[in-house]
Amino acid sequence: MSLIDRIFAEPELQAAPPVLVDVGAAGGVYPAWRTIARHSIGVGFEPDAREAGALSGAARQFRQWILCPGLVVPERPAGGTTAFHLTQSPQCSSTLPPQTEALAEWAFADFFNVQETRALPADTLGDFLRQQGIDRIDWLKCDTQGLDLKIFLSLSPEWRKRVLAVDFEPGLIDAYAGEDKLGDVLAAMQSEPFWLADLAVGRTPRGRPKLLEEALGPGGARRVRQLGPTAPAWANARFLRTLSDSSADRRMHLLGWVFATLAQQPGEALGIARAGAERFGGGLFTAMITDSTSALRWAMVRGLPGACWRRLTRS
Repeated sequence: MSLIDRIFAEPELQAAPPVLVDVGAAGGVYPAWRTIARHSIGVGFEPDAREAGALSGAARQFRQWILCPGLVVPERPAGGTTAFHLTQSPQCSSTLPPQTEALAEWAFADFFNVQETRALPADTLGDFLRQQGIDRIDWLKCDTQGLDLKIFLSLSPEWRKRVLAVDFEPGLIDAYAGEDKLGDVLAAMQSEPFWLADLAVGRTPRGRPKLLEEALGPGGARRVRQLGPTAPAWANARFLRTLSDSSADRRMHLLGWVFATLAQQPGEALGIARAGAERFGGGLFTAMITDSTSALRWAMVRGLPGACWRRLTRS
């Protein structure tokens, strides 16, 4: 039995399996969760039916899978529905209207062309989950095209204090009216007990599609999107909870170690395992300490060629 399987066999996680919530689940099962999906309750929100096919296999991978077709919004709408703008690219659909003039400067502007606007059932994330009998979130992944931060902050303080990991995809350019951008996310999360565990910048070419077509001929914009020089346009930000609070129980330490390990942060995982051993005794936590120490050593071995190359090129 692997160490991960041993952890999920513990009474705390058998009684309360991790709840992994994906708001904007168009891409199917989130890659970071594939290792632990069979131990977890997965909840996916994807209102765009064009993306339903990618989610068909999720039910087979999770211990329990719940698909919610409604729209997640920061505040419950008065009429129970919210306008949803379906764009040419399903990944760009949003409850927020695209900023057409600002997007016109980018080669992927056509992705944001609104094909149809529908009124869809909408509710807050907490209310949707309560309707499904879910009373917690352990890892929240939001890709809502502009509302990630507001949706996280719409959770009650009682819910937020139990969340162990959060993934956002905020914008860097003016894509949607009223969207949460990376700066907003970073500023707001400073007030939460989280640290930034990863930040990957997404890039795309800048250039007016019509001008690119005129200069490069038919299909010019598409070729530039594939091959042209790029500029930062959005980011993928991952936050992990700091488990220094004395209210963090044994379950949170076990699951926090798993999440830090999946996030390729063995140093953080080592600290969580050490704290767990001191508070709850050794045994399994001792094995977790050994595993994280080994992971750190291997990470340094893998990093050695790059470090040597950087030293050579500096000299």
